Amino acid sequence: MITRRTLLGRLWAGAWVAAAAFFMGPSAARAGGDNAFSGTAYVGKTRSGRFRRFYINYWKPMRRIDGTSWTLEVSGLCERPRVFTLAELMDLPMRWRSSRLKCVECWSARARWGGFSFADLAALVEPSAGARAVRFTCGDGYVECLPLASLRREGVMFAHAMEGAPLSDEHGFPLRIIAPSHYGYKNPKAIVKMEFIAEVEPGTWSRIGPYSWDGTILPGTDHPLDFDKAPRRIPGGEIVDY
Repeated sequence: MITRRTLLGRLWAGAWVAAAAFFMGPSAARAGGDNAFSGTAYVGKTRSGRFRRFYINYWKPMRRIDGTSWTLEVSGLCERPRVFTLAELMDLPMRWRSSRLKCVECWSARARWGGFSFADLAALVEPSAGARAVRFTCGDGYVECLPLASLRREGVMFAHAMEGAPLSDEHGFPLRIIAPSHYGYKNPKAIVKMEFIAEVEPGTWSRIGPYSWDGTILPGTDHPLDFDKAPRRIPGGEIVDY
């Protein structure tokens, strides 16, 4: 008898093969190359090739993560600290949602993301009464912090899939945050560690640049990549009109 977990495992195994062929194949499979990191063991900022419709930003170039050995360490102010494998996280209830990622650089792009909610993960580790925020550490050394209140908002998810396939290395494999009401720098990717902390603190870009701790999208003008950068006025918060 094939159980639900076995069936899902087989479906995702097939998806991994397809994704690997597309995103992680040998240089010969990427005629012309998408960017300076194509065919290498690293990923980094790029805006060429297929990524012209969804830019890639990283704090610094990083080595591609091996999903078979990757783990997510959850620690800090929680009752049941734990280290999760990717398979364990993928076994959490799957959710899909189309959300637009908005960057402080004035561009945005929309995608359909798949993953699980903060509530599903929190139920397993039980944040302590004194926890107010989560500090995320990423594979490229980037650090970001989000209040628990933000993580609990409708539409926020821990994403491990994009457009029906596992995340590519470029878009944050194996796990990233999608927080559509916040600028992209508040959506950490390639996460390797999360720690429950007592107070909200600035992340990497908020410490060194003119970026707010909160990162809520402000009213202004957006230049969506999927609409050829044609300027559109936005009222602030999650972009839902296009």
